[in-house]
Amino acid sequence: MAEKKPLNSFAGQRPVAKRQRRIRREKEIAAIQRWAAGKTDTIEAAPKAK
Repeated sequence: MAEKKPLNSFAGQRPVAKRQRRIRREKEIAAIQRWAAGKTDTIEAAPKAK
């Protein structure tokens, strides 16, 4: 997903959910690593960031 841009050059940046996306990505990577190590049979999907 693209970063949100301000409405105009004088406006400040809008807040984006970077932290939630990072946490979700880390959970997905951890699930893949558990699967690769043979600890689980399936790769669990991380819940989407709201």
